Parts: sequence; C-alpha cells; structure tokens
Amino acid sequence: MSNEVTTTASCQTAVSGSAFSIHDLKCGNILNYDTAEGEILPTVIDWQDLKWLTEDPKGFNLVHSPIPLTEEWLLKFGFSDNDYKKGYIGKDFKSGGMILDFVLSKPFSKGEWNNTYTFDFEGHRFSKMEFVHELQNFYYCLTGVMLSLS
Repeated sequence: MSNEVTTTASCQTAVSGSAFSIHDLKCGNILNYDTAEGEILPTVIDWQDLKWLTEDPKGFNLVHSPIPLTEEWLLKFGFSDNDYKKGYIGKDFKSGGMILDFVLSKPFSKGEWNNTYTFDFEGHRFSKMEFVHELQNFYYCLTGVMLSLS
C-alpha cells in the first residue's frame, strides 16, 4: 500500500493555460463563455456543461475561459473588507452555531511576491487563487457550500 498523498478531484483547481479538465470544475462554477456573436459573458456551469467537457474537451475549451479573480467579483460573492485589517477581504460562513471567517489576503498586500489573492492559515500562505472558479472550489472544499452571487 502506498503512502502517497492524493488530492480528491473535488478540491483540485489547477488549470493549465485555459484548458479545463473535468477535475477543475463543478456545477455552479462561473466561467467566461465566448458567444457566436463574439461577446464574452459569464456563465454558470451545469451538468450539461460537465457532460460536454467529458465528451468534447477541445470544443468546450474553445468557448470557455477562466474569469480572473478581482475585488469586483469578490464583492459580487458577498465579500467585504470593512471588518478586516488593511490588505484583507472576507466573508463569514455561518452553519448552525458555527461561524467561519473565510478571509483572503489581497494581491501585493504582503509584498511583490504575493501577486494573487491567497487564503492564509495561521499566518502562512495556504492557497493562491487566480480565477473565480478556483475560489468557488476552495470555498466549497472548506464549507460544503457552493459560493454563488449575492
């Protein structure tokens, strides 16, 4: 039996370029969709999109791309920087009597090396997030709830 550490597919968020695999996405993720008219619109991924991705990954990836994670998107998800120290933005997750402060450090808040939003744990950079679907998947892994627009 191997002592190798494995990562579950539901928590994987790596994207090589903009080519998605079935392990990168789940229902509820938001991606950019390139329409036939040349518009780029945010779209919510559903089971039919995941089926499309498994059957025709090249076709799916031709018209879908990740959305860069910005403060504007965080605000749409209900994040705020009002209750956090400078350089941080967060959202409270409440379940029963428990409250989890889901807090991200902002890009460059810790120096030039910190060029993306990061989830820190006990003062250490834990996970960097460049795209909206990565944030959604990480939030889901910690809370069991898909992060959706407020």
